[in-house]
Amino acid sequence: MRLRQNQLCPIHRSHGCCGREPALKEKRVRQMGVRRIYDPHHPRGYREIRSNGEMRKLMDRKIAAQNGECALCRQKFTDYSDIVPDHISPRGMGGAWRDDHPDNIQAVHWWCNGEKGSSRT
Repeated sequence: MRLRQNQLCPIHRSHGCCGREPALKEKRVRQMGVRRIYDPHHPRGYREIRSNGEMRKLMDRKIAAQNGECALCRQKFTDYSDIVPDHISPRGMGGAWRDDHPDNIQAVHWWCNGEKGSSRT
């Protein structure tokens, strides 16, 4: 995930780190927030789909809750752009099509997520 221009890095607590370059981009209007999709086959009875902004906020909370370390390899995060969300119960293991509920997401390095693939931790 990439840091936004005005977003404070949760690892270094600064605005000028992790190779961030100021770039002017075209702004697009997107639907924001968390959508709840009711699914009778899901144990909770619903799934959540988060927008990019909401997923970024969730990832910032997860990084803080995990004390700045990867949930899979337990190494400290050094660069925010190396962090990706990982679904604990992935679709390939019988999980929902897409469930971005906070209980199903953990912060991991992108290479750890690639090695894990479609398996449970």
